Amino acid sequence: MVPDFLYFTLLDPYFNAGHLWWGIFVYDIPLSLLLAFLYHNVVRQALIAYSPKWISGRLRLFGNFNWNTYFRQHYLVVISSVIIGVLSHLFLDAFTHGEGVFVELLPALQGDVTVLHHQMKMWYLMQYISSIVGLPLLLYFFLKIPMTKKVSRMVTQQKAGFWLLVVVASIMILLGNEYLHHINCKGLDYLAVAMGGLFYGLIVVVLWYYRYSSRSTR
Repeated sequence: MVPDFLYFTLLDPYFNAGHLWWGIFVYDIPLSLLLAFLYHNVVRQALIAYSPKWISGRLRLFGNFNWNTYFRQHYLVVISSVIIGVLSHLFLDAFTHGEGVFVELLPALQGDVTVLHHQMKMWYLMQYISSIVGLPLLLYFFLKIPMTKKVSRMVTQQKAGFWLLVVVASIMILLGNEYLHHINCKGLDYLAVAMGGLFYGLIVVVLWYYRYSSRSTR
């Protein structure tokens, strides 16, 4: 998914360089590694602590995983996995985007279809189909991760307060982005910008929580 993550991190749904062959090495691999280190070293413990029980109970299994050591020992495997993931992403995009190779080769993907009284290209419908199929599959495999019996010390009010702060921080970031970096988004394209705002809002709140907790323990 990292070619699409450029949309979120840059708050720009039209920055497409991550889908080009040279973008794999200039953008996709560095961004994948950056996000992995951010998740494991900054965000992971907060997600375990403040997520709902059905999420945190599964994430807690990986709470002691040492990503930094793993990467040092298996960096070639990690980078190869990123490249394979990006190539598989681009392969699927070839069926679901107007400029895709298979869209140009297969006339059926260029045809018009009507769904709920809305006309669209078949390749565009394929984007929705892949999401409708893919998201439940991801949820299915996540739910197969066994729950730990350890109970979080965070009460519901603390968790709600954390996510409320994330929402507020995200809105502030999005408003600032609209003022400093406005892009005319079409339809659901703004969803990528909103997800980017949520991403940055989460990081800001997590860093603030770490700083606050370190002060309170002095």
